[in-house]
Amino acid sequence: MSKLPDDIALTLINTEDWGGGLERTYRAENVEHACCGGDVLLVHLHDGMGGITGAHSRCAKCGEDLTA
Repeated sequence: MSKLPDDIALTLINTEDWGGGLERTYRAENVEHACCGGDVLLVHLHDGMGGITGAHSRCAKCGEDLTA
């Protein structure tokens, strides 16, 4: 997972239980998807013990996968 610049703050906007752990969705402050201007979301998948098992980012407006 790449390191985010220090000036990007993340706000937790959604937490869901997907059956094996939590899925936490964060909105990146001051970041817009260049193609459509939508909010950029960072999603963390957690196992039952709370450890991060995966992460991806996507645009909230158009749904494009922005994971690098």
